[in-house]
Amino acid sequence: MATTDSPENPLGRWPFAEFTLDANGDGQFTLADIFERLWTLLFLPGDLVLFALFRYASPFARWLGLDPADFGGLVSGVISLCAWFIVFTIASVTYHYVRDIDRRVTGATRRLFATARLRVRISYALLRQRWRAWTAAHRPLQQATQVREVELSATELRVLQLHAALAAGYTLSVTEVAHALRARTYDTRELLSGLKELGLLNRAIGGTDDETSYSLSAGGKALLAAQAARQRPRAPHSSRRAPTKSRA
Repeated sequence: MATTDSPENPLGRWPFAEFTLDANGDGQFTLADIFERLWTLLFLPGDLVLFALFRYASPFARWLGLDPADFGGLVSGVISLCAWFIVFTIASVTYHYVRDIDRRVTGATRRLFATARLRVRISYALLRQRWRAWTAAHRPLQQATQVREVELSATELRVLQLHAALAAGYTLSVTEVAHALRARTYDTRELLSGLKELGLLNRAIGGTDDETSYSLSAGGKALLAAQAARQRPRAPHSSRRAPTKSRA
């Protein structure tokens, strides 16, 4: 008959009871001691299950035909393999779950910073446009503007008219002007630079991808206004005279 009286507690063996590397007690630490410690650790879950059965369910253990000699045996090995499989499965699932949470948190953090950065850039651009519009609307009108007689081509007049059609505070980049004129970017850049040298355009930074952009200067506005005044037809003077009363 199998006996289950006073079984040895598996936790009483190394490394749970005392810290020593010598497994066989010969006073020397060798490779065999390492394998023996690993072997003990491998069978630890099964030995703990058997110990719990012997101590708290001894009738059931006797019915199964178990005794302390099964420590480190086949039954303990099968139980230990199942226990270690469950442990490594839980560890793997937990590891992948933590990695998934880390990727999601990292992605959400990057999207948050990217969205915040984009909104800050948009707010800055809108604030800059509104500031330009406000300064243009409140700019003193008493500044004297000298209108110079400048010979301009039809393309140059078209460029000035494009800038005159913009709202206050807005600019046109070189690419936008070239697209409107259906011309090459290099030629358009030279054209805008020449108008800027004549004082008809103002240069600013703020176009697409920080490209150089231009706005109509006060001289350009005055020039367009003068040309519009010259092209406006004059109303003919009336030659009618007021009727006079005839004397009786």
